[in-house]
Amino acid sequence: MFHKTLSFSKPFPNMKPNPRILLPFNFTDACVAALRYASQFASHLSADIVLLHCAGENQLTPTFQSHLMSRLRSFTDRYMASAGKTITRFCVVRTGSLRENLPSVVENHNVNLLIASPEALLEGTPPEEVLSLTDFASCPMLLVPREAVFQPLKEIVFSLDVTDIDAPVLDRIQILARTFSARLTLLHLHGNLGAVELCQVQKAASVLQGQLTYANSTIVCQEEEDLLEGLNDFSERYTPDLFVIATRDTHLLHEYFSGRYRKTSAYHLHTPLLNLYQARKTPCSGGCSHCNGHKQAEKATSTVEA
Repeated sequence: MFHKTLSFSKPFPNMKPNPRILLPFNFTDACVAALRYASQFASHLSADIVLLHCAGENQLTPTFQSHLMSRLRSFTDRYMASAGKTITRFCVVRTGSLRENLPSVVENHNVNLLIASPEALLEGTPPEEVLSLTDFASCPMLLVPREAVFQPLKEIVFSLDVTDIDAPVLDRIQILARTFSARLTLLHLHGNLGAVELCQVQKAASVLQGQLTYANSTIVCQEEEDLLEGLNDFSERYTPDLFVIATRDTHLLHEYFSGRYRKTSAYHLHTPLLNLYQARKTPCSGGCSHCNGHKQAEKATSTVEA
C-alpha cells in the first residue's frame, strides 16, 4: 500500500519526530548534486537524512561495511551545504541492488520522502520496464537533475487532469505549497478539443478552483498533446522551482529524464520532479502511448471477460 506521506511537521513545540528523507548514494557526481540539494531541502524542513549505499554483489564483510560507512560520512562532511551540517544523518549499507532494498529501507526507517538523482534511482531499470510505484517505494519520490540548484520553493507546478482528481494528493500538494509560501499552479494539458469537450474541461477547472484551500493557487489549461513538451514550454516561460506529477508507475520518470530531452538541453531538466502516487483513470496526456496502450489493454481484457 502506498501509504507514506510527505510530512512537514517541525520537532517543536509538539516534540514530533523529524521528517526523514532517504538519499540513495553511490559516490557519483550526480549523487553529490542530489546530496547538496537534499541537505538544503532537509535543513529548510528540519528533517533528518538517511543515506543508503547498496554494495551490489560485493561481499559485505564487517571491514568493508565499516569502510563504506566511513566513506558515506566523509562525503556528507565534504559536500553538504553549511546549513546542513547540523542535520541528523543515518548511514545504511546493504548488499544487493537499490531496487531490492528500497522498499524495506523506506519502511524500516520511517522515510517520508525519497530524494535521488535519476541515474541512481533508475539504474538497472530499462525504460521499457515500467514498474508500479507501489512496488518501487512506498513514499513520494523527488528526483533531482544534476543541473538543479536548491532554493526555497517559490513556484510549484502540479501537472494534473482537472477531470481526474485525487483529493488526498491535491491536499498534499497544497500543504507543500503552504509550507514554502510558494505560488501553486495547477497545469492541465489537453489536446485539440471540440467545443463541448473544452467546455467540460473549463467547467471542471472552475469547480476545482472553488475547492482549493490554498489561496495562492491558480489553474492553467493549455493545449498540448505531449505532457513533457508542455512542461518544457512552461518551464521556459515561468522557471518553476518544482514540477509535481501524480502517476501509478515509473513510465514518466524515465520519459522526463530520457536521452531525447538531454540532447536538446530541455528547460525542464533544470527542474526537480516530485512524483506522487495516484491510480489515475485518464492518460497523463493525450499523446502518451504508454497510458493509451494501457487503457486499450484494459478495454480488451474487459471485452474478453464479458
